[in-house]
Amino acid sequence: MSDEKALYWLTQIIGWFLFVLLILFQNFLNDQVDIGILRFLVVNFVIGIGLSHFMRYVIIQFNMLRMKIFRVLPRILFLSIGTGFTAALMIGTISDLFFDEADDVLVMPFNLLLELVFPFTIVFLIWNVLYFATIYLKNYEKEEIKNLRLTASMNEIELGNLRSQLNPHFMFNALNSIRALVDENPDQAKVSITKMSNILRSSLASGKKRLVTVEEEMRVVKDYLDLEKIRFEERLSFGFEITDTAKAALIPPLLVQTLVENAVKHGISHLPKGGAIEVKAESLLDGFVELTVLNSGTYDPINKVSAGNGIGLKNSRRRLKLIYGSSSHIEISEIDGKVKCTVLIPVKPKSYVQDENLDHR
Repeated sequence: MSDEKALYWLTQIIGWFLFVLLILFQNFLNDQVDIGILRFLVVNFVIGIGLSHFMRYVIIQFNMLRMKIFRVLPRILFLSIGTGFTAALMIGTISDLFFDEADDVLVMPFNLLLELVFPFTIVFLIWNVLYFATIYLKNYEKEEIKNLRLTASMNEIELGNLRSQLNPHFMFNALNSIRALVDENPDQAKVSITKMSNILRSSLASGKKRLVTVEEEMRVVKDYLDLEKIRFEERLSFGFEITDTAKAALIPPLLVQTLVENAVKHGISHLPKGGAIEVKAESLLDGFVELTVLNSGTYDPINKVSAGNGIGLKNSRRRLKLIYGSSSHIEISEIDGKVKCTVLIPVKPKSYVQDENLDHR
């Protein structure tokens, strides 16, 4: 027996037991409890379970659970009335045949018979309302889970598309760096190709992951900066400041790489004397990781590229929103002649929390 069927029968037994217990309590208050009342209550219990289960069968057979509310309401009402009459007739027949001490039910005036039918009709109407409410709530929860999974699937597809846009963008810029060295310094070009192969390997591996550790991401960033260092020579210097607690934090692949690439392309490359890039990662006490890329240069909010509206940063913002929702934040500002790009993200992404909730359900 499945868990749903077991729960259904358990609910049936408990519900009808409470019903006959209420009748027993009423008779106890009136000092009318005897062996005849107990047998009568047993009959009520068995007939109640049997007829309510038959109602469930009718509801399923006629697809009433799929009907609109305005169509199903009158059907519930008529079904409850019909079942109430049936229950009254069955209990009346059994009482007349087997309970000599009870008053004859089937020969009583019709208005008195209706008084017996009415409470049964109300009970079965309540049963129907509770049954339909339970099924509707259960179906609503299933639909909610289905929608959440669909949303997560669509987000995953979009994240894949964004990653596929970042990889060619990154590779194109790296190849341009190598191209500039081929004629000038073939030996350095060979070193650059080795660096490029490391970056390509890491990039291909990251394309299969939703998240990577900060430590893994920084290895790719260092290879990229080493590659750019060969091209810019003394015009580029860089450093890393990564706390031990931040190394294991999970972030989207190529996130910091995109910010560093942006700093080189729109910052260092435009400065005749070059400049410096500092990459920092720190775990905060409130469950967030702060990533910072600081580079020499100026920040012009009016300039679209400088304001952070390039393809790489647009994709980064979109990826963060898909993974972390409104919890993530990217801010670009200028401090003391340097451009500072700060990314604040929670340690646990929204999508991971969502998946845990779905599994729990």
